[in-house]
Amino acid sequence: MEIITPVELIRKGEKVGSSEAALLSKLAIRPFSYGLVVVSVYDNGSVFSPAVLNLTDDDLVNMFANGVSMVSSLSLAISYPTIAAAPHMFANSYKNVLAVAVATEYSFPEADEVKEFLKVYTLLIFMSSMPFNNSTSRIFITF
Repeated sequence: MEIITPVELIRKGEKVGSSEAALLSKLAIRPFSYGLVVVSVYDNGSVFSPAVLNLTDDDLVNMFANGVSMVSSLSLAISYPTIAAAPHMFANSYKNVLAVAVATEYSFPEADEVKEFLKVYTLLIFMSSMPFNNSTSRIFITF
């Protein structure tokens, strides 16, 4: 028997018929392998897809981080304190205290730094909006 042109006889996953099997045996080709294909995984009364067998440690860490993020978001939205949301709640509270300190005369060291920054920033914005003429313009700055 002589093969002149390439011919695709069978494909992976297809059932092999008797004529294909006879031709493969004449050519001394034994492409057959036997094994199990996992359709589903059963564990303690729960059924899972076989994809759970392919999870890596990075996948588990990413899923856990995503879950913590969702818990944090939900607890922030409903104002329910959780360990995941506590840092965000403290940061938001600190921002609120700083806003009150800036808007009023109440002061503490960190608020004084923010007030000084806002004074300089406001001055820079004011100066950038003014027309500048070297010969006639004079600006006096006092704090």
